[in-house]
Amino acid sequence: MAVVTMQQVADHAKVSISTVSFVVNDTKPVTPETRERVLRAIDELGYRRNSMARALASRKSRVIALIYPLLDHRHHHSFVDAAATAAEERGYSLVLWPIHSDNVSAEIASLIQAGFADGVLLMEVQLEDERVTHLQQAGAPFALIGRTRDLDGIDYVDIDFERSVEQAVADFAALGHRDISLIIEDLSGTPLAGYAPPVRAVQAFEEAIESRGLNGALFRVSHERASILSITDEIARRAPETTAVIGMHDDATFALVNGLRHRGVRVPQDVSIAGIASSTSLATLTDPALSTYDAPGSELGRLATEALIDRLEGRDAPPTQVRIACTLVPGASTGPAPIGRPPLTAR
Repeated sequence: MAVVTMQQVADHAKVSISTVSFVVNDTKPVTPETRERVLRAIDELGYRRNSMARALASRKSRVIALIYPLLDHRHHHSFVDAAATAAEERGYSLVLWPIHSDNVSAEIASLIQAGFADGVLLMEVQLEDERVTHLQQAGAPFALIGRTRDLDGIDYVDIDFERSVEQAVADFAALGHRDISLIIEDLSGTPLAGYAPPVRAVQAFEEAIESRGLNGALFRVSHERASILSITDEIARRAPETTAVIGMHDDATFALVNGLRHRGVRVPQDVSIAGIASSTSLATLTDPALSTYDAPGSELGRLATEALIDRLEGRDAPPTQVRIACTLVPGASTGPAPIGRPPLTAR
């Protein structure tokens, strides 16, 4: 389809191109009759206002930057896709902006103060996040996909990891499981050492286990191959009575499914496994298919973008602060607690 130009609109409405520009960019008054003629021509021809021209006219970039760390290894497609779609629907563009952890201040200053972006969406939020401090000091409009410890006056959306973990423990308890293990990412020694979800998940897990009088074990697994492949032995060694596992580390969770099967331990007859915020598409590739608590990525990506744009466009309202729990997508990896199953053994 050919792109309709402003000149074609001017010819159709029998006005000058400058008059069309005045109407489109609202930069100079025109008579109501002329405005109506131009708008009718725009509608009849299907003219789409050029976002760059509008940005120049308003002295706004109409760009939102989504900041994320370079070592990001998680699957964020749904968050990003939804954010980009929501931005486009409101006349903005979304750009991905990786920032080195040792150069946060300078990069954020250049991003906002130089006018490259009007506002920022921040992902992979840590409990104590210097990027948030820099954004506040720069006076930059921003919204978080995640939560810091101090949320006073901050727009944020986040997965409710506390409620998701509590629900997973409750679901396993309802199936008769009393020995439950949690696998999380070990991010110590990395720039994401203060990443909030593992911290919140551990606290929620410990509280849920204690309140129900259950037995719980925690396993922190790095992203090194040896650490991932040793998870089956680690559980057998440290928590051999485990009958249910909650995984918040996709690689280790999938390795556990395979490791148990290779030892003749049946899933879910002997050990049940469920992933939280796991990749549901990859979960269907395991044998058996993994039960997952699906992250509301699309909903959160859209809500965060809309909150930021509302702020950019002058909304005067309390900050958006939304948490949404993961939703169970049943697979074939969970079932009732086994009766009389012998302890797991390490190799």
